[in-house]
Amino acid sequence: MESAPRIESRIAQSEARITGTFTQAEAQTLSLILRSGALPAPLTPQGQSEVGPTLGADSIRAGVLASVVGLVAVTLFMLGYYKLAGINAFVSVSLNLIILLGFMAYLGAVMTLPGIAGFVLTIGMGVDSNVLIFERIREELDAKKPPRQAVALGFDRVFVTIIDTHVSSLIAAAFLFQFGTGPIRGFATTLFFGLLSNVFTAVFVSRSLFEFMLSRRPAGSQQQLSI
Repeated sequence: MESAPRIESRIAQSEARITGTFTQAEAQTLSLILRSGALPAPLTPQGQSEVGPTLGADSIRAGVLASVVGLVAVTLFMLGYYKLAGINAFVSVSLNLIILLGFMAYLGAVMTLPGIAGFVLTIGMGVDSNVLIFERIREELDAKKPPRQAVALGFDRVFVTIIDTHVSSLIAAAFLFQFGTGPIRGFATTLFFGLLSNVFTAVFVSRSLFEFMLSRRPAGSQQQLSI
């Protein structure tokens, strides 16, 4: 039975009246439903548990530690595989994280586990961009190109690839922010700003560092680039 009562007068403290086209049986059934809903149903606590703020603090601390360990491990790998060019990657990734922290501080964002996940992903994206650049420069060096020309060609030819991958990720971050809630939006925000800062550091900062290293060499030097 369905009922859609309409209040036509003030409800008294002890009684109220519902009018409508009810049959006697329908009125009795509705009265029974209303009375049963008013039966006393006291709540008796059976147990209690509390989660203090230290649990969240421990999780944040573990996430930050994981980010630092990941950055150190990636740096050691880049130094071992790309030699001195690994320092270039470390500087660009570290600057990327600093810029990202600046963005988050400007927005007044709170450090959460999804946000830390975005930081870790930013480290991975920064390293991935540097690997693309370094491998392209290696190909140019293997083709017997001079170091300065190899660096210029390497960055120019990988630029479109980096932009393409980052635009695709930005679209995904936009959908996550639009349709996600709470932690998902926090992750999407960190991912968005991480992508923007990564394009800047991987392309412009890393290239500036290479050009600075090459400018320190004597004019006409034929020394090969260590990468």
